[in-house]
Amino acid sequence: MKNKAYCESMRLTVDYNNMMASALGEKGFTDKRLASYSAQAKQAYQYVAENRGKDELYMGWTELPYNQKEIVADIKATARKIRKQFKYFVVLGIGGSALGPIMAYTALCHLHYNDLPDKKRKGPKFFVEDNVDPVRMHDLLDVIDPKKTCFNVVSKSGATSETMAQYLVISDILTKAGVDLKENLIFTTDAKKGNLVKISQSLGGVKSYVLPDGVGGRFSQLSPVGLLPAAVLGIDITALLDGAAYMDKLCKQKNMYKNPALLSAVLQYAAMLDGKNIGVMMPYSDNL
Repeated sequence: MKNKAYCESMRLTVDYNNMMASALGEKGFTDKRLASYSAQAKQAYQYVAENRGKDELYMGWTELPYNQKEIVADIKATARKIRKQFKYFVVLGIGGSALGPIMAYTALCHLHYNDLPDKKRKGPKFFVEDNVDPVRMHDLLDVIDPKKTCFNVVSKSGATSETMAQYLVISDILTKAGVDLKENLIFTTDAKKGNLVKISQSLGGVKSYVLPDGVGGRFSQLSPVGLLPAAVLGIDITALLDGAAYMDKLCKQKNMYKNPALLSAVLQYAAMLDGKNIGVMMPYSDNL
Protein backbone atom coordinates (compact mmCIF):
# COMPACT_ATOMS: atom_id res chain seq x y z
CA MET A 1 0.00 0.00 0.00
CA LYS A 2 1.13 3.57 -0.63
CA ASN A 3 2.45 5.63 2.28
CA LYS A 4 0.19 7.35 4.80
CA ALA A 5 0.54 10.80 3.23
CA TYR A 6 -0.55 9.48 -0.16
CA CYS A 7 -3.53 7.66 1.35
CA GLU A 8 -4.63 10.78 3.17
CA SER A 9 -4.32 12.85 -0.01
CA MET A 10 -6.63 10.43 -1.84
CA ARG A 11 -9.08 10.00 1.03
CA LEU A 12 -12.80 10.47 0.43
CA THR A 13 -14.73 12.58 2.90
CA VAL A 14 -18.41 12.79 3.79
CA ASP A 15 -19.48 16.45 3.93
CA TYR A 16 -22.99 16.58 5.37
CA ASN A 17 -23.06 20.24 6.43
CA ASN A 18 -25.93 21.00 4.07
CA MET A 19 -28.08 18.33 5.72
CA MET A 20 -27.81 19.99 9.12
CA ALA A 21 -30.07 22.47 10.87
CA SER A 22 -27.30 25.07 10.68
CA ALA A 23 -27.89 25.14 6.90
CA LEU A 24 -31.55 24.11 6.58
CA GLY A 25 -33.12 25.38 9.76
CA GLU A 26 -35.86 23.20 11.23
CA LYS A 27 -35.81 20.87 8.20
CA GLY A 28 -32.21 19.89 8.90
CA PHE A 29 -30.69 17.42 11.35
CA THR A 30 -29.26 18.37 14.72
CA ASP A 31 -26.22 16.76 16.34
CA LYS A 32 -28.54 15.52 19.07
CA ARG A 33 -30.79 13.77 16.56
CA LEU A 34 -27.93 12.02 14.77
CA ALA A 35 -26.51 10.92 18.12
CA SER A 36 -29.89 9.39 18.95
CA TYR A 37 -29.26 6.73 16.30
CA SER A 38 -26.08 5.49 17.96
CA ALA A 39 -27.71 2.23 19.04
CA GLN A 40 -28.84 1.43 15.49
CA ALA A 41 -25.42 2.39 14.17
CA LYS A 42 -23.73 0.10 16.70
CA GLN A 43 -26.02 -2.77 15.73
CA ALA A 44 -25.30 -2.30 12.03
CA TYR A 45 -21.56 -2.07 12.69
CA GLN A 46 -21.56 -5.27 14.74
CA TYR A 47 -23.51 -7.16 12.09
CA VAL A 48 -20.93 -6.33 9.44
CA ALA A 49 -17.99 -6.99 11.75
CA GLU A 50 -19.33 -10.37 12.84
CA ASN A 51 -20.26 -11.57 9.36
CA ARG A 52 -17.31 -10.45 7.27
CA GLY A 53 -16.31 -13.03 4.71
CA LYS A 54 -19.29 -15.34 5.27
CA ASP A 55 -20.21 -16.82 1.92
CA GLU A 56 -23.67 -17.92 3.02
CA LEU A 57 -24.55 -14.25 3.67
CA TYR A 58 -22.89 -13.07 0.45
CA MET A 59 -20.32 -11.14 2.48
CA GLY A 60 -17.31 -12.66 0.73
CA TRP A 61 -16.65 -9.33 -1.01
CA THR A 62 -15.34 -7.87 2.25
CA GLU A 63 -12.16 -9.96 1.98
CA LEU A 64 -11.36 -9.32 -1.69
CA PRO A 65 -8.70 -6.66 -0.97
CA TYR A 66 -6.72 -9.20 1.05
CA ASN A 67 -7.05 -12.73 -0.34
CA GLN A 68 -6.15 -12.49 -4.03
CA LYS A 69 -2.36 -12.08 -4.21
CA GLU A 70 -1.78 -15.07 -6.50
CA ILE A 71 -4.89 -14.34 -8.57
CA VAL A 72 -3.83 -10.73 -9.12
CA ALA A 73 -0.38 -11.84 -10.31
CA ASP A 74 -2.00 -14.29 -12.74
CA ILE A 75 -4.44 -11.64 -14.00
CA LYS A 76 -1.63 -9.18 -14.61
CA ALA A 77 0.30 -11.75 -16.63
CA THR A 78 -2.79 -12.68 -18.65
CA ALA A 79 -3.60 -9.02 -19.28
CA ARG A 80 -0.10 -8.39 -20.63
CA LYS A 81 -0.56 -11.23 -23.13
CA ILE A 82 -3.97 -9.93 -24.18
CA ARG A 83 -2.64 -6.42 -24.70
CA LYS A 84 0.09 -7.78 -26.98
CA GLN A 85 -1.95 -10.39 -28.84
CA PHE A 86 -5.40 -8.87 -29.43
CA LYS A 87 -6.79 -5.70 -30.99
CA TYR A 88 -10.14 -5.96 -29.18
CA PHE A 89 -11.35 -7.10 -25.76
CA VAL A 90 -15.05 -7.83 -25.30
CA VAL A 91 -16.83 -8.65 -22.04
CA LEU A 92 -19.95 -10.78 -22.42
CA GLY A 93 -21.97 -10.45 -19.23
CA ILE A 94 -25.04 -8.85 -17.72
CA GLY A 95 -25.94 -7.05 -14.49
CA GLY A 96 -23.04 -6.55 -12.11
CA SER A 97 -20.78 -8.57 -14.40
CA ALA A 98 -21.13 -5.77 -16.95
CA LEU A 99 -21.74 -2.72 -14.77
CA GLY A 100 -18.53 -3.10 -12.76
CA PRO A 101 -16.18 -3.20 -15.76
CA ILE A 102 -18.14 -0.36 -17.40
CA MET A 103 -17.79 1.74 -14.24
CA ALA A 104 -14.02 1.27 -13.99
CA TYR A 105 -13.57 1.88 -17.72
CA THR A 106 -15.62 5.07 -17.67
CA ALA A 107 -14.14 6.42 -14.44
CA LEU A 108 -10.47 5.64 -14.93
CA CYS A 109 -9.82 5.60 -18.68
CA HIS A 110 -9.60 8.32 -21.30
CA LEU A 111 -13.09 9.51 -22.21
CA HIS A 112 -12.40 8.61 -25.85
CA TYR A 113 -10.28 5.54 -25.13
CA ASN A 114 -11.43 3.49 -28.12
CA ASP A 115 -10.85 6.40 -30.49
CA LEU A 116 -7.24 6.92 -29.45
CA PRO A 117 -4.55 5.82 -31.93
CA ASP A 118 -3.00 2.46 -31.07
CA LYS A 119 0.31 3.95 -29.92
CA LYS A 120 -1.41 6.25 -27.46
CA ARG A 121 -4.02 3.74 -26.26
CA LYS A 122 -1.43 0.94 -25.79
CA GLY A 123 -4.11 -1.70 -25.39
CA PRO A 124 -7.04 -3.35 -27.15
CA LYS A 125 -10.26 -1.51 -27.87
CA PHE A 126 -12.82 -2.31 -25.18
CA PHE A 127 -16.48 -3.27 -25.39
CA VAL A 128 -19.01 -4.60 -22.87
CA GLU A 129 -22.02 -6.38 -24.35
CA ASP A 130 -24.79 -6.81 -21.78
CA ASN A 131 -27.79 -7.09 -24.05
CA VAL A 132 -29.02 -9.73 -26.49
CA ASP A 133 -30.39 -7.07 -28.83
CA PRO A 134 -29.44 -8.53 -32.25
CA VAL A 135 -28.85 -5.05 -33.67
CA ARG A 136 -26.29 -4.38 -30.96
CA MET A 137 -24.43 -7.63 -31.67
CA HIS A 138 -24.60 -7.04 -35.42
CA ASP A 139 -23.16 -3.55 -35.01
CA LEU A 140 -20.41 -4.79 -32.70
CA LEU A 141 -19.32 -7.23 -35.39
CA ASP A 142 -19.04 -4.29 -37.79
CA VAL A 143 -16.31 -2.67 -35.65
CA ILE A 144 -14.33 -5.69 -34.43
CA ASP A 145 -12.58 -8.61 -36.08
CA PRO A 146 -13.60 -11.67 -33.99
CA LYS A 147 -10.36 -13.45 -34.89
CA LYS A 148 -8.41 -10.58 -33.29
CA THR A 149 -10.70 -10.35 -30.25
CA CYS A 150 -10.43 -11.82 -26.78
CA PHE A 151 -13.90 -12.56 -25.40
CA ASN A 152 -14.33 -12.67 -21.61
CA VAL A 153 -17.51 -14.64 -20.88
CA VAL A 154 -18.78 -13.93 -17.35
CA SER A 155 -21.43 -16.07 -15.68
CA LYS A 156 -21.28 -17.78 -12.29
CA SER A 157 -23.62 -20.59 -13.32
CA GLY A 158 -23.04 -20.59 -17.05
CA ALA A 159 -26.83 -20.55 -17.28
CA THR A 160 -27.38 -16.81 -17.64
CA SER A 161 -29.56 -16.80 -20.73
CA GLU A 162 -28.43 -13.47 -22.18
CA THR A 163 -24.73 -14.18 -21.70
CA MET A 164 -24.92 -17.73 -23.01
CA ALA A 165 -26.88 -16.57 -26.07
CA GLN A 166 -24.08 -14.11 -26.79
CA TYR A 167 -21.50 -16.86 -26.28
CA LEU A 168 -23.26 -19.17 -28.75
CA VAL A 169 -23.27 -16.44 -31.40
CA ILE A 170 -19.58 -15.68 -30.90
CA SER A 171 -18.47 -19.31 -30.67
CA ASP A 172 -20.28 -20.07 -33.93
CA ILE A 173 -18.57 -17.14 -35.68
CA LEU A 174 -15.13 -18.13 -34.38
CA THR A 175 -15.62 -21.79 -35.28
CA LYS A 176 -16.64 -20.92 -38.83
CA ALA A 177 -13.56 -18.70 -39.08
CA GLY A 178 -11.36 -21.66 -38.17
CA VAL A 179 -10.33 -20.28 -34.78
CA ASP A 180 -9.38 -22.59 -31.91
CA LEU A 181 -11.97 -21.33 -29.44
CA LYS A 182 -9.86 -21.62 -26.34
CA GLU A 183 -7.32 -19.22 -27.87
CA ASN A 184 -9.85 -16.36 -27.98
CA LEU A 185 -11.92 -17.09 -24.88
CA ILE A 186 -11.55 -16.47 -21.16
CA PHE A 187 -14.26 -17.64 -18.77
CA THR A 188 -15.09 -16.12 -15.39
CA THR A 189 -17.36 -18.58 -13.62
CA ASP A 190 -17.72 -21.08 -10.77
CA ALA A 191 -14.71 -23.06 -9.64
CA LYS A 192 -16.17 -26.52 -10.18
CA LYS A 193 -19.69 -26.57 -11.58
CA GLY A 194 -21.84 -24.96 -14.24
CA ASN A 195 -22.12 -24.86 -18.01
CA LEU A 196 -18.97 -22.83 -18.64
CA VAL A 197 -16.91 -25.35 -16.69
CA LYS A 198 -18.33 -28.12 -18.90
CA ILE A 199 -17.72 -26.10 -22.06
CA SER A 200 -14.14 -25.40 -21.00
CA GLN A 201 -13.52 -29.10 -20.50
CA SER A 202 -15.03 -29.95 -23.87
CA LEU A 203 -12.75 -27.42 -25.57
CA GLY A 204 -9.62 -28.79 -23.96
CA GLY A 205 -9.32 -26.22 -21.20
CA VAL A 206 -10.27 -22.56 -21.61
CA LYS A 207 -8.37 -20.06 -19.47
CA SER A 208 -10.75 -19.44 -16.56
CA TYR A 209 -11.07 -17.31 -13.46
CA VAL A 210 -13.32 -17.96 -10.48
CA LEU A 211 -16.15 -15.74 -9.32
CA PRO A 212 -15.89 -16.55 -5.62
CA ASP A 213 -18.77 -17.92 -3.59
CA GLY A 214 -20.25 -15.22 -1.41
CA VAL A 215 -19.59 -12.46 -3.93
CA GLY A 216 -22.76 -11.27 -5.64
CA GLY A 217 -22.66 -9.80 -9.12
CA ARG A 218 -23.14 -6.23 -7.94
CA PHE A 219 -20.24 -6.66 -5.52
CA SER A 220 -17.85 -8.33 -7.94
CA GLN A 221 -15.75 -5.47 -9.32
CA LEU A 222 -12.81 -6.28 -7.03
CA SER A 223 -12.93 -9.96 -8.04
CA PRO A 224 -11.66 -11.34 -11.38
CA VAL A 225 -14.96 -10.15 -12.90
CA GLY A 226 -13.70 -6.59 -12.72
CA LEU A 227 -9.97 -7.00 -12.21
CA LEU A 228 -9.26 -8.73 -15.54
CA PRO A 229 -10.93 -6.08 -17.75
CA ALA A 230 -9.34 -3.34 -15.63
CA ALA A 231 -5.87 -4.84 -16.04
CA VAL A 232 -6.38 -5.22 -19.79
CA LEU A 233 -7.24 -1.51 -19.88
CA GLY A 234 -3.98 -0.67 -18.14
CA ILE A 235 -5.55 0.18 -14.78
CA ASP A 236 -3.30 -0.57 -11.79
CA ILE A 237 -5.34 -3.27 -10.09
CA THR A 238 -2.93 -3.54 -7.17
CA ALA A 239 -3.52 0.14 -6.42
CA LEU A 240 -7.26 -0.44 -6.85
CA LEU A 241 -7.22 -3.16 -4.19
CA ASP A 242 -4.94 -1.12 -1.95
CA GLY A 243 -7.44 1.72 -2.10
CA ALA A 244 -10.21 -0.66 -1.16
CA ALA A 245 -8.15 -1.96 1.78
CA TYR A 246 -7.54 1.61 2.98
CA MET A 247 -11.24 2.44 2.77
CA ASP A 248 -11.99 -0.80 4.61
CA LYS A 249 -9.62 0.32 7.36
CA LEU A 250 -11.52 3.59 7.70
CA CYS A 251 -14.83 1.74 7.75
CA LYS A 252 -13.70 -0.52 10.60
CA GLN A 253 -13.79 2.41 13.02
CA LYS A 254 -16.58 2.10 15.58
CA ASN A 255 -17.08 5.85 15.91
CA MET A 256 -19.71 6.65 13.28
CA TYR A 257 -18.33 10.15 12.79
CA LYS A 258 -15.01 8.66 11.71
CA ASN A 259 -16.51 5.82 9.66
CA PRO A 260 -17.66 7.15 6.24
CA ALA A 261 -19.84 4.13 5.40
CA LEU A 262 -21.56 4.07 8.79
CA LEU A 263 -22.11 7.83 8.84
CA SER A 264 -23.57 7.75 5.33
CA ALA A 265 -25.92 4.96 6.42
CA VAL A 266 -27.09 6.93 9.47
CA LEU A 267 -27.71 10.03 7.35
CA GLN A 268 -29.74 8.03 4.83
CA TYR A 269 -31.68 6.33 7.63
CA ALA A 270 -32.54 9.69 9.19
CA ALA A 271 -33.58 11.11 5.82
CA MET A 272 -35.83 8.12 5.13
CA LEU A 273 -37.59 8.61 8.45
CA ASP A 274 -38.40 12.10 7.21
CA GLY A 275 -39.90 10.69 4.01
CA LYS A 276 -36.87 11.46 1.88
CA ASN A 277 -36.17 7.96 0.61
CA ILE A 278 -34.55 8.73 -2.75
CA GLY A 279 -30.81 9.41 -2.95
CA VAL A 280 -29.31 10.94 -6.08
CA MET A 281 -25.59 11.12 -6.86
CA MET A 282 -24.79 14.02 -9.18
CA PRO A 283 -21.04 14.13 -9.86
CA TYR A 284 -20.16 16.97 -12.18
CA SER A 285 -17.62 14.86 -14.00
CA ASP A 286 -18.23 12.99 -17.24
CA ASN A 287 -15.96 10.17 -16.07
CA LEU A 288 -18.13 9.60 -13.01
